[in-house]
Order: sequence, then structure tokens, then C-alpha cells
Amino acid sequence: MSVDDVGVFGRPDAVAVEKIGRRLIESAFGQDGSLLTPGQPIWTTDHLAELQHHYVERPNLGSGGLIEKLDEQLATTSSGAVQLFAELLILNVLPISNLGGQLKLQQVQSVLDRCDPPVEIPDEVKQALLEGHAFHGGPAYGGNKPNQLAYLIAVAQHFKSLSEQRRVDALIEPLIFRSEVDAVESGQWAQRQALLYLAFPDFFLPIVSRGQRRLIRDTFAPEYLGRPVGDVDEDLHLIYEAMVDQHGVVDLYKSPWLEMWQEPPVIVDPAPTDEVRHAWRVHGSNVKGQDMVPIWRKKGTVSLAASLLRHVEPEVSKDELKGFVEEDYRSSGYAQRQEKLDEFYAFLARMHPEDLVVTVSQGQVYFGTITGPPEFVKSSDQRSNLRRTVRWYSRSLPLADLPAEVSARFSAQGEVLDLTQHLDTLVALAEHRQPPKGPASLNLPDATDELATRLNVPTEWLQECVDLLRDRPQLIFYGPPGTGKTYIAQELARHLTTGANVKIVQFHPAYTYEDFFEGYRPKEHGGGQVGFALTPGPLRSLVDKAKDNPDAVYVLIIDEINRGNLAKVFGELYFLLEYRDSAIDLLYSADNTEPFSLPKNILIIGTMNTADRSIALVDGAMRRRFAFLPLHPSESPTNGILRKWLEATNRPSEVAELLEELNSRIEDSDFKIGPSYFMRSAVHEAGNKGLERVWRTAILPLLEEHHYGDGTDVRSRYGLDVIRKALQNKAPVGETPPADDGPATTPPEAPDDGAGTAAAD
Repeated sequence: MSVDDVGVFGRPDAVAVEKIGRRLIESAFGQDGSLLTPGQPIWTTDHLAELQHHYVERPNLGSGGLIEKLDEQLATTSSGAVQLFAELLILNVLPISNLGGQLKLQQVQSVLDRCDPPVEIPDEVKQALLEGHAFHGGPAYGGNKPNQLAYLIAVAQHFKSLSEQRRVDALIEPLIFRSEVDAVESGQWAQRQALLYLAFPDFFLPIVSRGQRRLIRDTFAPEYLGRPVGDVDEDLHLIYEAMVDQHGVVDLYKSPWLEMWQEPPVIVDPAPTDEVRHAWRVHGSNVKGQDMVPIWRKKGTVSLAASLLRHVEPEVSKDELKGFVEEDYRSSGYAQRQEKLDEFYAFLARMHPEDLVVTVSQGQVYFGTITGPPEFVKSSDQRSNLRRTVRWYSRSLPLADLPAEVSARFSAQGEVLDLTQHLDTLVALAEHRQPPKGPASLNLPDATDELATRLNVPTEWLQECVDLLRDRPQLIFYGPPGTGKTYIAQELARHLTTGANVKIVQFHPAYTYEDFFEGYRPKEHGGGQVGFALTPGPLRSLVDKAKDNPDAVYVLIIDEINRGNLAKVFGELYFLLEYRDSAIDLLYSADNTEPFSLPKNILIIGTMNTADRSIALVDGAMRRRFAFLPLHPSESPTNGILRKWLEATNRPSEVAELLEELNSRIEDSDFKIGPSYFMRSAVHEAGNKGLERVWRTAILPLLEEHHYGDGTDVRSRYGLDVIRKALQNKAPVGETPPADDGPATTPPEAPDDGAGTAAAD
């Protein structure tokens, strides 16, 4: 089976495209004929001149699509020139797969309906439009029709200027045809390649991406070319012929061939898509001292100055655009060049018709809908070289009326800003509807008696925790070890989030901003090559989830928050802890035009251990940004937790009395012992072995550390037997205390510092 039978790359849908395309080329460039009405002079010099004058030289920059604008542009054009325009449109859309067949046919027919009398589309051509396609034109191909059609008109005019013999030679020899096509200067690379393919599908491959052509050639040349590389078109032709000879018809865009040449996908910069609607803020109130917004609204456009950028086509790749920006803006700093690259690429490739565009002028917010593809137009004042058509809404909105989370984004620097996160809100505001309920109205559930019972704390105290988080979404529990800070934080977080959206981290002296938020980490990129990639930390990951689901509550628990270098760990995020409605630029932001804000539906609960004294190092900035709640053994609610737990688990209250007596002897409140040490089943084993074990291995070591170097005999003062004896010596009111048996509980050598039984009274 030959390529002629199944089409290049073995695609059956390409056979009709190649057949009709070649017939159209012969009619257009070889003679003054017609594809739709053979024998009639349609592709004539006069008809081309009409289109040059009416269509190319009088572009319609207003709102509306290409077909709608033809009502004005071709209003006085002859019927023959209108039919020629329809055949030019067929030449443009015939081979691409990123435009549906029904839409192709509809567009061509709508042009032909302007003919008098209307021209019918032959069934064979109609079938090719409906079902045929040869390649995907990319996001810019179909959106750049005006410039592509103007280019095809210029190429046809050039061919009409050639001698008859030269036209004959060009339609026989592929490279002669190419040389005449290239005599017309244009940046329409994809359309050029499509034209070459339709003229000689057995020579020029259906690959319109310049980068992919070189990559395919360089990948397969060593095995299939048999000579040094040279002309890319010739190399690809010879390589493909050799491949077909060895393997039969192959499709270079299918496995296993695709994997051989295709570069690994760049995850950080996926191909733009028009399948998702986006929202964009474009700065226009001060473009080189001029407020462009009134001009945009009058002309139905939006634009970027791009005053130093050379002429570029919409289908330019980001790598190509980067090279242009690096050269054209070489006098600017590298950060400015990166910002320009991101803005230009967003405007050219990431914006699409039906996207929402928003801008601000004189304190008013204006909304519009993008209606057309990007165009490069050399403006006289260099303030609007890159343009798109926009249908502006008639009404505006005071900037002060924007929701806080949206207005925070408007304060960001840069010409183009992606606001898709707030698309629903912005569309509602543009249409003067009530915006959807957002994170500003997020409600936290009240504390419940069931949760308070499970935590052994009063419901009123737990409700205060919830109220504090409603007022300020950052809370810290602080106190000595064993007071239940982390446990309460976790249970409270699960209650507020229904248990699903909780993340816990623990700070330590080596913890950094890169560990906590984001930083560059080594990453293998394939082929054994290792580079660095911006990797999210726990807070960044939680933020991304919270922004995607603004109606849910997310909680980050930071255990031992005071053990980290807080200024180093939080960095510029300090500001956002207090000002959730604001946005800032991040330390490692990959895109300086994208400011960062901390969602209101993220709560931060920290715990601080006061025993190591590091709480004293917490600076005033951090103290202002958090509410602080103490959890001390001698204060509510902690002083009642152990008794409630013992009662709930049907255990005697002796351990609670021992703990109270022990803490009464500890003068420093930051070293009093928390109840958690005794709220484990192992502590309450038969024979008090568990209690003795925890006293010996946990309680006394803590107190030895506290009294290190001050001469205190810790065991004589805090030993379990000592504490028990002290309790026995405490007689209830009206009873006589037992006789003191002396040294058994208070050795003669123990210092008298007033912390014995008298301290408990």
C-alpha cells in the first residue's frame, strides 16, 4: 500500500485533503480557474486586486468574528471576488483538525451566500471539508485567519506576475514552487508550510511546527538520511521515503515513532488551551502617560504597548518569543525581560476569544469579552502594537465595590494578570449580578458538647477558641509539656474541617522558608539529567487546595512553632498573616506578574512549649498576628482535664490529686507537669507499676533538668513516695492528721525551701 492510497502518515482523512488541496493549488496558481466552478475565471488578477483593496488594505478592527466583518469589508466587492475569498478560506481551513468540519463548511458557505447568485459547494469538496484533516494547526493557526488570508492573497498575486512557463515549472518542481512562495515576505510560517504540503503532499510533510520539523529531522537523520543534514524540507522528504521503504507507511505522531523524537513534556509550561475560559486584568490607565482605556472602549480593542518588540506572529513559540524579547529588550534588566516575555506570551497564546478582560481607569472597573485573535499592528505612538478585539460591557463598577479578595489582586504590578481564580465573581459583577458566596463569608462551626466531652474541657472554653479563629485566623496554644496542646489543636482542626483538610508540620532550628513554603529542589528530568524545580512545601500545597475550594476550611497545624527561626521560615508571608486581603510578590515567584495572597479559608493553629524558654524569643510581629491561649496545669481548662478523664474512664482520682500536689511544689509555672503524662492506660496498670514507671522515667527527668545546677535534691522533693506522704498528711477538715514519721518522707538533709506540705495549703 503506497502513501498515495492512504495519505501521508497513513491517515485516511488526509487523502481527500491532499486531492482537493492539489486541485485548488492548480486552479489558483496555474491558471485563472476555480475549485468550486471549474472553467470559470475566478482566480484572476482583477479579483485578487479587489480583495487586496477591500479586504487587506481596509482591515476591520472592530468587534465581531471574521465572517461578520465581511458584511462591511466585502460590501462592494464583485461576486467573483467573493467566491475567490471563499476558495481562499477553503485553502486556509481545509487541512487542519483543530477546526470542526461542520464549522469549516458553515464558514465557507456563509461567504458563498454573499455571491449573486449563491455558489454551491461540490459534494467532493464538501466531504473533504466535513471529514478531512491532515494536521493540528496549533492554537494560533485558526485564530489568525485575517493575516493568513492576506498572505495567501499576496502569494497568489505573486504567482500571477510570473511567466506562464515559470508557473508550469513551479507546479511540477516542489523546490521551485517553494522558492516562489518564499518570494513573498511574511511571518505566516504555519500557513506557508500548509500551502507547500497541499501543493506537493508527496514531498512536503504535514508538519507546520518549525521546532518539530527540526527535531524530527535531527532524530532520524543518523539512521535514515545517509548524508549530512542540509535543507530541512529535503532532509525530511528523504528520511520519510527511507522509513516507508523499510517499515511501510508510518505516522511520526504515533507510537513508537512519536516517543523517539518528542521531547519530554514541560510540565511547568503546558500548551495553552481555549477549552477553559479565563479572566485577565490588562493595565491601561497609564501607558507611557496615556490612559488607553477610553480608546480601547471606543475602538473595541485591548492592547499592549510592546514598543520595542519586533513584528511577531501569534503562533510564535515561547522559546522563539523569548529570543526576540532577550534581543529587543536587551537594555532592560533580566527581571523586566522575564516579565515582558510572560505578558507578551499570555496576550498572544494564552488569551482566547470569550475570555473575560478587566481593566481600571479613573477609579472605575471596566469589563469586556475578547472576540478576536491577537494582531501585531505598528501603532504610530508605540502604545498599542499588540491588539485584540473586545466587546466591552456598557456599564462599569467602582473599584471600591470589588470584593476584598479580588481588589487585592488588582494592586499587583505588571501589564497582564491572570484572574481566572475569580472568574465567576468577575462575570457576575460584569453582568451586575450578585457574586457567588466566597471565602469572605466562610462560617466555622460552633464548638459542641460532644467535642468538649471528648477533650475533657469546658464547652465555653472551646467556643472561645472558635470565636478567636473567626476574628483572626491564627491561634497559638502555649504552655508546658503534657498539657494537650497538640492533641487539642488536632481535634479542633478536625472539627472545623470535618476531618479532611488538616496538615501538620513541626518546626525545628534547621527548618527554612524552602521547607515550609516553596524552594528549588533537585529533580530528574529524564535521561539521567538532574536539574532544579520549584517544589511546594506544606503551606503552598495547602494554599493551592484552599484556592481551588474556597468554600471549605483548611487548617495548618504548626507544632513547636517557637523552635523555628520564624522570620526566616515565614519570610514575606509575615505580612499576609495580618493582611489576608492583600497580595505580595513571592521570593521564588516564577512569574512576577502573579502576586500571592493567603486565602481566608486557611486557619493556622500553632503550639508553643514554654518549658524551653524559646517563647521569649518570639518577636512582636508574630505576637501581633496570632491570638494566644494558655494551657497551664494550674489554670482552666487544663487543671480539670485529668479529673474528667479519670472519671470518664472509671478510674480513681488519686492520680489527679498526686499531680496537683506535685505542681503545688513547682514554683515556675512553665515547668509544672501537664496531665497528658497520666492519660494513658499503661500508667494505670495493677499495682501502680505504670504510675511509678512514668514518674521515674518522665516526670523526674523533666524536673532534674529544671533544677540543674541549683542544688535541689529532686527525688527528695518530688519523688512519688514523697508526694503520696504529703497527701496522707493532709487531713480533711475535722480530722486529726496522722503522726509524722519523719525521715521516711523528709530526709534531714533535704533543704527547707518552703515547698513542702506548707506550700500546698
